[in-house]
Amino acid sequence: MERIYQWLKKEDVQLYLTLAFLIFVLFCFRHFLSIILLITIFSFLALKVTTRLRQWLPIGQVLATLIVYVVVIGLVVLAISYAAPSLASQFSGIPHLIMKAINDHPVWDKQLDTWVNKALNSSEIMKHGQTALETGLRGLESVGTAFSHVGVAIFLSLIFTASYGRMKRFGDAFLHSRFKKFFTNVYFLVRKFVTILGTVVDTQLIICSINTILMTIGLFFLKMPSLMVLAVIVFILGLVPVAGVLISMVPLTLIAFASGGIWRVVEVIILVIVIHFFESYFLHPRLMATATDLPIFVTFMTLIVSEEIFGVWGLIVGLPIVAFFLDLFGVHPQPNDGPIMQQLRGDK
Repeated sequence: MERIYQWLKKEDVQLYLTLAFLIFVLFCFRHFLSIILLITIFSFLALKVTTRLRQWLPIGQVLATLIVYVVVIGLVVLAISYAAPSLASQFSGIPHLIMKAINDHPVWDKQLDTWVNKALNSSEIMKHGQTALETGLRGLESVGTAFSHVGVAIFLSLIFTASYGRMKRFGDAFLHSRFKKFFTNVYFLVRKFVTILGTVVDTQLIICSINTILMTIGLFFLKMPSLMVLAVIVFILGLVPVAGVLISMVPLTLIAFASGGIWRVVEVIILVIVIHFFESYFLHPRLMATATDLPIFVTFMTLIVSEEIFGVWGLIVGLPIVAFFLDLFGVHPQPNDGPIMQQLRGDK
């Protein structure tokens, strides 16, 4: 019994038991994980912007928070109101381009007719079609839920950011309570993960924005149609590390073939390869600062497994989770750490 007691008194054991407890709590609240992650990401980004704003202007935290949220929400509303008509018009033109490409290739037109007739006469395909329709309806319901989660997360992150000083004092009180060792471990683990998650999301947004601008310029010179639609697709898929580039190839090549044939497809593929190399060997190493400097194979496996476990959220939180555990277990693939990892290890 004495050995067990001495074993439980070890700092590493207490830290890992605290981690297991936090994982159990998150599992119990798994239905709220989407809102928790959104609040964490929005609050991290908002605190970063408000801190910089207060360095430039002598204003309080509440006023700085209101300015940031009003400006960001206003810009989003203006962008949507301006771009929505153009996006709708360009989206409606994409089916016409695809049908034109099919009509220009009689062999494909004939093959498509064969597939359609086979589908109409196949009860199995019709059954799968009904299943796909039901899945699509559930997907629409999920989209509505996602919008409500985003709205709640924006409101709660606004409250948290505006009252950050008071929330920090409230949290510090736990570090001086009767269970200060437990809450110190909780603070250490939560701060480590939030720092990695926030930094990865922040950096991925910067990388995604730069890639979208370069990609849009390249597609403009290639005279691709529906440019605004393609820019939106590239930006959204660019939020998924590594795999987003491969996924974006599908709509890009389809529209390229429909508008310019096989040679335009080749040009688009070359453009994507060039920008992907620029991201992989210039942007990512410099901006990510080795926070998740994992081998490509490990990155892909992480994305696949985390998507299977956590759903769509796994594509965003998978890499930060792996980076968190690697750093916690003392596994450092690169000898030269960037400022993010140095800051995290300085907390120990």
